[in-house]
Order: sequence, then C-alpha cells, then structure tokens
Amino acid sequence: MRGWLLSAAVAAALSSVLVSAQAQDSGQSDIGRVTTGSQGEAELPPVKPSATRDRAAALEEKKEAPNLIEVQPLAEMQKLPDVNLAEALQRIPGISLETDTGEGRFVNIRGLDSDLNGTTYDGVRLPPSNPASPFKGGRATAFDVIPTGLIGGVELTKTNRPDLDAEALGGTINLVPRRGDAEGGKPFTEVTLGGGYENLRRTPVYDAAITGGRSFSRDGNGLFGGPNAFSALITAVYHQDGRGLDDVEESYSDNQSSGVPDKVLSSIDFRRYVHQRETYGFAGNFDAKADELNSFYLRLMWTGYLEFKQDHDLVLGNLDATCNPSNTGATPTGCNADPSVYPNGFTAPQASFDLNQSDMSERIDNQLAILGGKSIVGAVELDYRVSIAQGRDQVNYSYGSDWSFNGANGNSVSIAYDNNSNPNYPNYKVIDGSGVLNPANYVLTDLSNSVSSDRDREWGGGLDGKLPMDAWGGTGFVKFGANARLRHKTHHEIDPDYQPIAGSPPILLSNYVGGPDELFYHNIYNVMPAVNLLNVRALQNSPSLANVNVNDVELIATPASINDNENVYAEYGEYESKWGRWGLLTGLRVEETHATYRGFEINSGTNTLTGEIIDHASYNNFFPTLQGRYSFSDALIGRATYSTAIARPGFDQVTASTSFSLQPNTVTIGNPALKPTIGNNLDLSLEYYPTSGAIVSAGLFGKWFKNYILPTVYNVANFFPPIQPNTGVVQVTSYSNGPGHAYGAEASIVDHFDFLPAPWSGFGTSSNLTYVDSDAEVHPGVHGLLPSTSRVTWNASLFYERGPVEARLAAGFVGQDLFAFGSTAEFDIYSRKRLTLDWGSSYQLVHAVQIYFDVKNLLNTPLEFTEGSTDARPIQREFYDFTFLAGVRAHF
Repeated sequence: MRGWLLSAAVAAALSSVLVSAQAQDSGQSDIGRVTTGSQGEAELPPVKPSATRDRAAALEEKKEAPNLIEVQPLAEMQKLPDVNLAEALQRIPGISLETDTGEGRFVNIRGLDSDLNGTTYDGVRLPPSNPASPFKGGRATAFDVIPTGLIGGVELTKTNRPDLDAEALGGTINLVPRRGDAEGGKPFTEVTLGGGYENLRRTPVYDAAITGGRSFSRDGNGLFGGPNAFSALITAVYHQDGRGLDDVEESYSDNQSSGVPDKVLSSIDFRRYVHQRETYGFAGNFDAKADELNSFYLRLMWTGYLEFKQDHDLVLGNLDATCNPSNTGATPTGCNADPSVYPNGFTAPQASFDLNQSDMSERIDNQLAILGGKSIVGAVELDYRVSIAQGRDQVNYSYGSDWSFNGANGNSVSIAYDNNSNPNYPNYKVIDGSGVLNPANYVLTDLSNSVSSDRDREWGGGLDGKLPMDAWGGTGFVKFGANARLRHKTHHEIDPDYQPIAGSPPILLSNYVGGPDELFYHNIYNVMPAVNLLNVRALQNSPSLANVNVNDVELIATPASINDNENVYAEYGEYESKWGRWGLLTGLRVEETHATYRGFEINSGTNTLTGEIIDHASYNNFFPTLQGRYSFSDALIGRATYSTAIARPGFDQVTASTSFSLQPNTVTIGNPALKPTIGNNLDLSLEYYPTSGAIVSAGLFGKWFKNYILPTVYNVANFFPPIQPNTGVVQVTSYSNGPGHAYGAEASIVDHFDFLPAPWSGFGTSSNLTYVDSDAEVHPGVHGLLPSTSRVTWNASLFYERGPVEARLAAGFVGQDLFAFGSTAEFDIYSRKRLTLDWGSSYQLVHAVQIYFDVKNLLNTPLEFTEGSTDARPIQREFYDFTFLAGVRAHF
C-alpha cells in the first residue's frame, strides 16, 4: 500500500508541474528551453529505440551517453554464426557466456552470476523463461530462447541510472526492437534463407527469417494526419537443428579420510544425446503519431523453442563398494586393479550396470506486450506505458526408463577401470565375462514420466516526465517518474513412477532395441543399440507395472510447487546536464518491495503435507548515483561514476520448502530470512575515438556487496528420522548472507585499418579484455572467487571488410569459474576455462543480395566441469563438433 501511495504522490507532483507548465506562455519556459512547433507548443521528439544500424553509430551512442554503456547493433551480430542472443552477447566487453548442450544460454556481466543482472525489452523487464539458473536464483534470462535476428540491437548498461530498474548488480541488457520507419519510411523487406550441417550426428540445420516494415501517410492535418503518421514492422524467425552431444561424467567416492585412494570413482556415466531444437520468434512494432504533441506505440514479442531430447546413458555404479570400509579406521581392500590389466587403475568386483533412457519434450518461451505513448504538455515531455510479460517452461512429457543388468551371476559385475592414465577418457574392462553389452541381460526396473509447468508473469506500468532545465549555464533536463511491477511466479509438476509388480514377468531390454550398437566419443565407448521410444512410452499401461506415486507422495516429500508474489514499486528523480566539456548525471531511485513466498510444512513421521507456510517480506531501498564525464577533446572522454543496485533473493533460495533425497542423503532448504544483496559501484574509464567507428578504451571498476547470497553446505547426522532411521550423515544445502566484493579492469579496441594501402585497408580488429578479482567467504573460514567469476575473459577478432567481401575470424576465451558448491572447498565444482573459434563470411552479389558461409566451433571446444580447481578430477566433459552454415540474405 505504501508503494502505491508513494507512486501517487509522485504522480500528483507531476500533475502539479504540468498545470504550472501549461499556465506559462506556450513555447517559452522560465526554467528551460523547449523546441516549439507551429502552434507554439513543444514539439514531440520521435519515439525511436536507440540501437543503431552500424558499428560507427553504435560507438557514437556510447560516446555521447551520460553513463557507461555498450551498444551492439544487429548488423554486427550477424557477422558471426551466433544463432541465439546469448552467443551474440558474448562478444561485448564485460560479458562471459555460460553454455549448455552446445548452445549459449546465460551470460554473466563483469564476473557476476546471471541471476544478479537485469534484462529488458524496450525498457520493460523480461521475466526468466528457464527456471534452472546455475545458482538457483531463478531470475536469470535464458537468452537461448531469443534468435539473434529478432531484435535491432542490444544496449548493455554497466552503471545504472535512476530511471532504470535497480535489479542490476552487474548491469542491465536492454533488447532494442526494430522499427518500421528505420529507412526513412520507405517500405522494405529482408529475407534470410539458409541451412547447414552438424558434423557430430550428421544432422541438417534449417534457418529462415523475414522482416517487413514501412511507414504510412495520411492526407490532411487532422488527427493522425500528415506524412509518416503510422509505421509498422513485423519480424519472424525460425531455426531448427538436431544437435548431438557426446558426454562422459565421473563421480568420485571422496572418502579419502578413511584411506580410500584419491581418484576412486563411485560411478561413470557414458551419455550419448540427440537433441532437436526448433527455435522461433515473432516481433511486431507499431507506431502512430496522432499530432505534433502525441504519439503511441505497441510492442509485441513471442519467442522461444520447442526441444525434443533423446538421451541414452550407460551408467557403471557401485564402483567403490569394496574400497569403502564399514568400520572407521579399517583398511580399504580390493581397490587396486591387477597391473596386467591397468597398472594405474582400480577394481570394482560388485559394479552395477544400468541403461537409462530419457525421452523428453519441452517448450520454453517469452511473451511480451507493451502499450504506451509520449505526449507534450507545455514544457514537459510525458512517457507512459502498461505492459505484460511472462516466461514459461512447459515439460510436455519426460519419460525416463531404467534398465538394470541381471546376468548369469546376478546384478554384480566384476570390472577393472582406469581413470588415472587419462582422466578425460576413462576405460574399463569386464573381468568375469559378464555380457554387459547384451540387451537380453537387462530388465526394466523403473519407468517415470514427469510433467511440469513453470510460469513467471509480470504486469507493469509507468509514468515518466522530462522537463528541460538550463541551470548554471548548462544545457540539461530533469526527469522523474513512478512505476510498478507486479510479479506472480508458479510451478507445478506431476511425477508418476512405475515399477514392476512383485512376481510379474521381467520386461527385457532386448525387446525394445533395434539397429547396430551405438559407438560415440570418438568411437571409444559402446552404449548398446538405440531404444524404441514409442514402445517404451506404452509400457506405462503394462499390467506388469504399478504407479508407486499414485498419491504423488514423492512430490509432497519434495515440494517443488511454487506460488509466489513479488511486487516492486519505484519512484525516482534524476538530473542530467552538460557544461562545456563537463557532463553530469545524478539522482535517486526508491524501490519498495512487497513479497509473499509460500512453502510447505512436512510431517516427517507420516511423510505427508500438513500445511502451507507463508512468509511475507517488505523492505525499502534507496539507490543514489553520481556519474560524471569530461571531454579532454572531441575524441578523448574520461568518466568517473558511482552507482548502486540490488539483487533480490531467488525464489528457490528464500522458500520455506524442503527438498531431500535418501539416495544419496542430501537436503536442500531455503532460508526465508535472506536479505537482498545491495551493491555500491565505482567506475573510472578513459575512451579514445580516433575516427568514426573506432575506439580504444580502458577502465577500472570496484563493486562492494552487502548481504551477498551464497549457498552454505554442511553435514548433519541422522537428519531424516523418523522417516528413515539411522541414515547417517546428511549433506544439507541452504543459503546465507555475507559480505563480498569484486574489482576489475576492462580494455577494448575496435579499429578498421583503412589507413593501409588497398587491399590491406580492408583489415581491422574488434577485441576486448576483462579481468575480475572477486572475494567472499565461500566456505566457513575459506575465501575465494564469487560464483561465476572468471578472472579473465577476452574476445579477439580479425576482420576484413572491403567492397563486397566481409570475413571475420573470432576467438573467445572464458576463464575457469566456480559453478557449484561441495561440502568443502576441495569438492567444489568448477566450469573449466575454454577457448572457442568461429568463422563468419559473406559476399555481396548485387546491391540487394548477399550470400554467407559460417563455421561454428572450429576448435571443437568441449564443455568441461571438474571437482576441484585443477583438471585432474573431471566430472563432465562433452563434445559437439563443428556446425557449418550457409545461405542467402536479401534486402529490398
């Protein structure tokens, strides 16, 4: 309620200013300049997004900005095989990319985790679609749902302004829509038709896009009359691929305190994936100019993907059974393999073999609509809007079948394995002659089909006023306003689980496979023939199986449902001005948060839901800023800024619900007492613009955090009783607040070497480097880098642009970062450093037609995770191979 009162107060003050302005002499104001139209009123500036069409204009926008920003137009993003927006964003200074299943997904800004940054579309907050962000914040935008060609460009704000949402500890990425009057109102059409080939599974790629736009004129001087009174643009994009993944994952016993050798494994997982993804996007942008004082706009966007996943996993488990002593202090036995088999290996006489098959369909998308306008009332320019935006994740079906080995000697298999000689390529040999690659020796032990729906919806509205103010000999303006964001996040799921009825005949894998054995990972590993997925789906109706989750007991015991509300009300005022060489941006933003987070109370004796826990959170925050710039010359700009921002606790972090697993013994508990993280930021930078389209820049930044949110992992004895007596030690994960900081430096250079003689004058470079050193208490008494912080991130590209030829070779490097927490620092999980190389090229056949040829992932860079900070203990290593793309673009 207080938030609405504050908003109403600002609106009332704004109305008072408007009345005063209208009472003054039209066209002249005692407090500032106005541009006057034919009737003496101030004339409305065009409603135009600020992203630009080429590199030179983008750098000019960066140069003239009152704060630190980066601008990347669509024309630059299309020069490399970056099919989604995440991959295009990685080229921007200060941004590092998080990938998954061969696609860029989340981005980190200046070393800060993706959950701590903001994303908007034409200034409106874009809720996350994929809830599976790395550190459970559930606030990160997954950019793999947005095809690159859907927008006109991006603006990265590194030092926040009062008129922008404060949820931006690292920065805010604004997606700028394309406009129908982009070419002076002339009708235009752009068409892309292309395709390609993914080498790993030998699958095709299809790519198509069409954009049409124009302005419309209406005769006369009445309402909506005159030239270019209306403009419209519609964009549609479609991209389909059948990406393959080759993955090996290792899990370690980690019982060194009992004398178990360091590298003994508990399991090895050989994973062969086939994913088909259909990415789509639609955007419509409509503008109407009623008269010289009033204009209106409508922005629409729907973008996402439909993905079909078929995952085929062979899991070797129970590898440490004879290495783990039952009594403390006992000597482990049966660990080392026969030297004649593996001199550096181990033995596992009671290993288990399971074939796990996943069959899943998932749709993830974002939807958004904005209705707004601009009006001039006297000397005041008004900007008003209402919006609705949502992100969705819908799992249509997710069948999982588990087939367990049951040979002549029962379920156990005696093997030797070696993960020491080459940790990236672990090997194993069957010692007892069991037919582990014979499907007739596998029986169905479990069939599941999880269906879920996740929605994050936000209604918004805002009113901004802008008043020219020439104070103390300077040229500037005052801006003030109020807005509200009303958010509702939900998650529901159903988890039926079918298991064999005692005494029923076994269901053999051999009746559900066909074709040759599937070799993968450079033809090293064999995971048996492919499974007939349609026939496996039908097994849920088998009389030999029964649903053990008829009452959804598992869902109650692990309450995944979410039904949360979070409303944010804001008011702000800012002043921007220039005095000769000096520029200033200062102001204050106030945000009031009212949230309701709902969890579940569990009766541990009966394993049932006894009631709902409702936690309310209300708090106010103030965000001042002072940002200055000085022009040493027309080409040299210096900046010094102070800005503030916030990151609210993630929905899974603040929930009162408890999720646990008895195998292994792990518990995740939210912390309703979490406080939001507040950041104070200082920036110093120097920018040199030697020619149009060129820049050399360097800067330093520091960020100090209050109440930084980090996972806490600790061990508790017998956490589960009376559900499961004598469970032993349980690993508990929760969250807590603490201090933290990040210091860093950035440098970039963009230059076209047109001073060289032809044909060398076509060469140029676009390169940048970011260094971050962050710190927090990541474990009790142990300090380290903040999650997702890569010390070093850089991009280096060499391009050639002359006449009809364009070509670009681009390398990108992301340093190692902390990806997940273990019980102690030595068991933390790290995303390993990676170097990628991509090629993009095009040739202008005629004025309207261009052909292109691109190659993605030239180095076949794997996605790697390790336990610990070295490469000695890999836990995941997956390959994707090359992607070749070619096609034609036409503009007429």
